Amino acid sequence: MWAEAANWLAKFPEAVVTAVDAEGYPVSVRQTAPRYDAETGQMSVTWPAGIAVAEGPASVLCHSHDEKVWNIKAMQIKGRLERRAGDWVFISTAFTAPPGMLITFWRLSRTGRAAARRYLDKRGLTAPAVNWDAINELQRRARNSRS
Repeated sequence: MWAEAANWLAKFPEAVVTAVDAEGYPVSVRQTAPRYDAETGQMSVTWPAGIAVAEGPASVLCHSHDEKVWNIKAMQIKGRLERRAGDWVFISTAFTAPPGMLITFWRLSRTGRAAARRYLDKRGLTAPAVNWDAINELQRRARNSRS
């Protein structure tokens, strides 16, 4: 059941495990070369001395991008952290494969438009007019300068 999560996790050299401390505040620790069991959905987690952590909700997050912050890849596994025989173990409870970049950009544009509309409506403003002729002219010039 957790094989797809294991396949995604294997694409990253490290993962960040976030859990909570005794007061309920989030604490995170980076795990290099995480060893995730594709059959059980479990992963051993090493917490450095001095970082208090408690059993409870947790997540595993991985992300990467190039130096220009393009080619973003990210994934998350939800679960809980448990203490077993003196060791910490992350137990998966949910995983959804990350959407493709096209879907991600579509969602971003959709939520961005809605946020802009709320911003304008709240202030009683109308959307500014877009000078499409000027934009089209700039695009034409850019295309011509490449040839």
